[in-house]
Amino acid sequence: MGPLSSIDPTAVAVWVAVIVLFALIALLRVALKVNFSVLTIVALVLGIALSLAFNGDVTSLNLLGNIYINLITALVAPLIFVSIISSITYVGNLRKLRGIGLRSVGWLMLTNLIAIVMTLAVAIPLHIGSGVKLVNDEATAGFLTSQTAPFDQVVLNFFPKNIIGDLSGNRVVPIIITATVLAIAIVSVGRKRSVDIVRGFFDQTKDVIYKAVGYVVELTPYAVIVLGATSTAATTSKADALLALLGILLLGFALNFVQAFLVNGALLALVAKVPPLTFFKAVLPAQTAAFTTQSSVATLPLSIRQIGTIGVGADVANFTTPIGTTIGMPGCAGVWPMLSAVFTINALGLDYGPAAYVGLAIIGLFASIGTAGVPGTAIVTATTVFTAVGLPVQLLVPLVPVSNIVGMPSTMANVSAAVTCATIVARQTGEFDDDALRRARSAGRHRVPAAAGVAGVAGVAVAGAGVASVASPVAFAAPAAAVASPAAGATRVAGVGGSAIGRLSLSTSTLSLHRSDDDAPVPIGACGVADHATAA
Repeated sequence: MGPLSSIDPTAVAVWVAVIVLFALIALLRVALKVNFSVLTIVALVLGIALSLAFNGDVTSLNLLGNIYINLITALVAPLIFVSIISSITYVGNLRKLRGIGLRSVGWLMLTNLIAIVMTLAVAIPLHIGSGVKLVNDEATAGFLTSQTAPFDQVVLNFFPKNIIGDLSGNRVVPIIITATVLAIAIVSVGRKRSVDIVRGFFDQTKDVIYKAVGYVVELTPYAVIVLGATSTAATTSKADALLALLGILLLGFALNFVQAFLVNGALLALVAKVPPLTFFKAVLPAQTAAFTTQSSVATLPLSIRQIGTIGVGADVANFTTPIGTTIGMPGCAGVWPMLSAVFTINALGLDYGPAAYVGLAIIGLFASIGTAGVPGTAIVTATTVFTAVGLPVQLLVPLVPVSNIVGMPSTMANVSAAVTCATIVARQTGEFDDDALRRARSAGRHRVPAAAGVAGVAGVAVAGAGVASVASPVAFAAPAAAVASPAAGATRVAGVGGSAIGRLSLSTSTLSLHRSDDDAPVPIGACGVADHATAA
């Protein structure tokens, strides 16, 4: 037997096909200039087709999918930590910070409450689960119960006990609390003495992290091919087990899509005063990544980046969106737990009155606090709700395959709610850039740049029709100096302390930054940029 005898021919064929598809994506991007949102959707379709072509035998691709998830997840904790400190020290207003925090939690909880009420209003009249026989699997139920924690432990877990451990474990709430406390301390000390060195350190560290995030985000279309293929394979492999539960599966998909697009679209139009179509065009890559990775945390860098392109300020984008990975989460902590509960209640023939359902809704709402934005969260949250209301946890076991599949649109709904709430909070706190929104609407597209990073820029002089000082908490890293050239229809920006010369091109439809070593257009509003110009 030679060394090649152990090679799986199917796996080789799958990898060859993936390489060809990667080349196709690169061609669409470089030669045809297909924008990032469309490219991501194309990648998802190609991934599904790849899985179907090989009858779901694409397990060899799990390696690539896991590498992407690990790379993007590794940047989440430092991204949150440094961004929050940088944003708060830039704002320097604790009253404003308190307003952002309270509004963020309030809107995130409200989106989950809407999801809970909507799910109960639809599932109860449909008598979902009636006549279905559920298997009583006590052994597996014991494992599910072990994944939950008592309420006092949930509250305790909100608070940091070891910042290194919190960062390595991607524990979002403790990271946010630690970063907020440190930032408030920096602001307080800054009233008495200079803390420019400390602020500069976090600003420059943020620049480096966002540059790294830009590199990884650029891999998203390629990763979506792989994740789309493996997700499709996992779904089709469970087809037999899902036939009996087809009703709850379809309803789970439908409710999550309604929550993601219709409910959030209404909130955007009525409260944030943002056109839903423009918004969803911008966040489509984040929604697609959430659908395929089933991880709000892994999607976080892309979420923050995309809402910046439509005008959400850095202070809000870097604060509200991370909180949305652990509070609210209407898909995994709203739709699925309520759907599972109603399904089980009807399957057991229990007599549940209006008061009991109100209690179920309240428990579901508070169970959403501290929910982890990682794959598998929905079934754990459902277990918490079942335990709290006294439903037999073992009857959740037959729903696990469905939960794994509904987790895809559930995560998309979670991410959609987080970015929607960030947009609303930005509007209500004056951190929304309407000029960026108008540019997005007129351009009609949102392009994520190649090798794009983010850096803090303050006090850059921009010469044009007049002279203005642009103070921006977050802007794309391109060390430059400003040189006006209004006759050419563009304003050149040149700054201090950089060898690369950048050009800031201004026109009625686009605003993009070019560098001599990177000609990819960069949306200035990305990553929560809010440009404020004041007369010099």
